[in-house]
Amino acid sequence: MSELFDLFERDLNTDILALTNIGKRISGNNEITLQFMGNTEAVFTDCRFIYLPSKYKSDIKSAQGLVAHESGHIGYGSFELEFVNLVSGLSSKYNLPHFFTKNLINVVEDVRINAINDLKFPGFFRNLRLLTIKMLPKLNSRIENARDILLYINLYFEDYKGFQVKPKIKSFELSDDDWAGISKIKNFLFKSLTPSSSIISCDLLCKILKKYFTREDMEQIKQINSLRGRNNSTIDNIEKISNHKKQKDKTKLDKTSQELIDKLRNFDLEPKDLDKLIENETDTRKKIKKKYRNKKNKNKNRKNSIEEHSEQQERGTKSTDVSKTLKSKKINKTEQKVKNSKLEVIARLVKDSENAMKERLILLEKGEYMINPFRDQKLRTIKDTKIERESMVPDGMLYSQIKAKYMNLIKRMRSIFADLKNKAGIDSYQKKGKLNSKFIKAVTSDYKFKQCFTRKLLKKELKLLVLVDVSGSMRGTKIQVAKIALVILCEALQAMAKIRIVLFTGTYNALNILVKDFDETLIPRTIDKFGCHAKESENIDGLSIKHEANKLNDGEFIIVISDGQPAAQGGYNLNDAIPDIHFVRKNFKVFAFSIDSQGDYLNKMYGNDWVLTSSKNQTDLGKKMIKFCQIITREFFG
Repeated sequence: MSELFDLFERDLNTDILALTNIGKRISGNNEITLQFMGNTEAVFTDCRFIYLPSKYKSDIKSAQGLVAHESGHIGYGSFELEFVNLVSGLSSKYNLPHFFTKNLINVVEDVRINAINDLKFPGFFRNLRLLTIKMLPKLNSRIENARDILLYINLYFEDYKGFQVKPKIKSFELSDDDWAGISKIKNFLFKSLTPSSSIISCDLLCKILKKYFTREDMEQIKQINSLRGRNNSTIDNIEKISNHKKQKDKTKLDKTSQELIDKLRNFDLEPKDLDKLIENETDTRKKIKKKYRNKKNKNKNRKNSIEEHSEQQERGTKSTDVSKTLKSKKINKTEQKVKNSKLEVIARLVKDSENAMKERLILLEKGEYMINPFRDQKLRTIKDTKIERESMVPDGMLYSQIKAKYMNLIKRMRSIFADLKNKAGIDSYQKKGKLNSKFIKAVTSDYKFKQCFTRKLLKKELKLLVLVDVSGSMRGTKIQVAKIALVILCEALQAMAKIRIVLFTGTYNALNILVKDFDETLIPRTIDKFGCHAKESENIDGLSIKHEANKLNDGEFIIVISDGQPAAQGGYNLNDAIPDIHFVRKNFKVFAFSIDSQGDYLNKMYGNDWVLTSSKNQTDLGKKMIKFCQIITREFFG
């Protein structure tokens, strides 16, 4: 294969490998990978991949900060917030829309994750902060134009200059008491930095901000967050995983979060209560003294009440008023006692969450913690069909046009294989077998002439299975270069090999579309229909490849043409595809041609057996496939 690898210079980007290692260390997921996505501004993670805009390939410092932040969501417990229950509980308790509650949680979690990284990885945190500082003018404009109070709170919590005073935002003219409450929430969050502290902070922020919302404000915020593209955010993936997480997969942080959400559902927490939640709980002597003092005061109050009551009976009309006052005080004390009891339970849960978080950080330091992301257990199916039956979006070039345009190239390719005869032959150099016409010569030469026995050689058949990704990302020039390559390949190898062409796509289930089978000739009208599918737009690589491999006998070569990582509904991605592809590689030789996409994911799927091609050159894929076939035919027929 050395000749094939000489065709191109693979870009071993050590910076990207270093970024991936940052993600692995902080997330605790040793299989996490990076995915750079065109011109999108979205930065998020789904617990298996970290998605970044392509522009950060050349801005490594900013990429470090972003990768550290997104992997922090995985390692530091954002996926263990019991998110669905939290959103539902807060929205119901304070009569707030779900989209607002979700984005408020997102803000608080972003602050918490950054605070932990500031302590553990200050360099990465500083890189992210420098990126944010560059964006401050744009962010400030958004706050002013869109009345984005959550963005202001985010910048206030993270101590950005110019955002440390009470905001002057229309409709959000916070009172001094409410601003003081938000400041207290900030201090509390930074003292604990656990999922439980996030939940409590979100509860109190909802309580404060609810006062300033009108229906018009809610609609405004809905539009703002729609413009942000929150549909591709980490918080949406947290929601998806939380919604499907099995009880057996829940961690200590999950269970503590759920218990805390249940306790807060019917509890009226105040910002002033936060001090009691972070008091030192280990000084039992103070508790005992306090308990004894309360008991003594209670007995004293009871004695005084009895004395006062007997005196009031002698005072006539004043007795009724004093009795009511004492009753009111008694009720207030009872209510306060109940509240203190509930606060003690919440304080215990905060402490439990802190202990669980400490364990998590220790495991991350050792590299032992492995995130267990949600995997959809529903069985996926594979549908076999033919291209004539499917709704395709054909590429504009017809078979006849491709053949006419590239006929000189096809002829040149055919000549490459001219010396490789795929025919039945005769071997005359056998020690036994059928005697041939040279027998007399052998006898007269005292058997020094040995070419007197012959054996027919069986005709060798080179079989190629070509699988082409026709997911939505292949639309345009990519699907066109794949089509051109297949026409050139089939025309050049028509006398040398049998070729089966299958297109693969899907949504949740896989769809394998047959274009040409081994024993069939290339029909122009089927090639004319070649293109992406009109309805299906995902690629379930592992299932499709394994399904097709199960139909083969032995000795066939498998060629895969694709432009990116596996991705489909239900969370299917690289980690699901790798085991299936590795299973196929144990029995068949699998080679991949990647159009415009490269990365560590290709090594994980195909080892070293992949080649990078460019869609900018229409024949680049075809030429490299022909060169590859030249190598394997020499090996096969040699």
